[in-house]
Amino acid sequence: MTKPKFIQVLLFVIFVSVYSLAPISYAKEEGKLYVIGTGPAGPDLIAPRGLAVLEKADIFLCPPYIQKNFPQYINPARVAFNPWEGIHDEEAIKLRKTDYAKWVQRVEKRKKKVFDFVMDAISREKTVAMLDCGDPCVYGPSLYWLLKEFDHKYLEVIPGISAFNAASAALKKPMAGEGINFVMLTAPHSMFGRTFEKGDDLLKDLSKYNVTMVFYMAISSMDRLVEKFSRYYPSDLPMAIVYYAGYSDKQMVLKSSLGKILDDLKKTDEKWMGLLIIGKAVK
Repeated sequence: MTKPKFIQVLLFVIFVSVYSLAPISYAKEEGKLYVIGTGPAGPDLIAPRGLAVLEKADIFLCPPYIQKNFPQYINPARVAFNPWEGIHDEEAIKLRKTDYAKWVQRVEKRKKKVFDFVMDAISREKTVAMLDCGDPCVYGPSLYWLLKEFDHKYLEVIPGISAFNAASAALKKPMAGEGINFVMLTAPHSMFGRTFEKGDDLLKDLSKYNVTMVFYMAISSMDRLVEKFSRYYPSDLPMAIVYYAGYSDKQMVLKSSLGKILDDLKKTDEKWMGLLIIGKAVK
């Protein structure tokens, strides 16, 4: 090969090499928001994929109790703020019951704050982790309240073990099969409305089938649930409440029936952290 020809070949190789490496050398990672299901209790019931994101996240959005459960994964200096402040604390829960419209206004204001903050972080190519208890897609508030209409191209959801999964494991019983037609996940306000003025037709129809019914956020309204179910079900309808599902040091199972559940509830002072499961599966 002549010298001019060799130089031309060498220049061509250099040209191809530079342009092949350019995307690797100069491409920037895009920012992203991860909504991570942290499971019901702590690191032992979170998916490894979720832990991997916690380890690389630049910014965290989470309430103090979740931060407390993951001290080895969440650097306090990287926690921007609690996205639920003012809309899910004790005072806010009371406001939601007494003035729902005003509470929704608070949510909208908080939603805008979260959106503006996250989009600014994404524009700076930051990885933001918003943490939900349980599974974000099963009564997870982040997706339902704060991230409605959020652009999916910037969003990734990492599922977690839900309270239902943990409660089923605590009962050591299959929730489906063995003649059970299906499993229904709901909450009192979803099925009956916040005033318990609807849902009778649905409940009457359900009474014709062998169904496992799972109620989130049910303990505080058990008296109303018992009144509704007593219209269409016998008093020996099996019921169970799994308190603190997934918490190795607090988990407790209370098995009862429709006719006895209100008396049995008096055995514990817990009024919130419990999952209600109804049907043959808990007998």
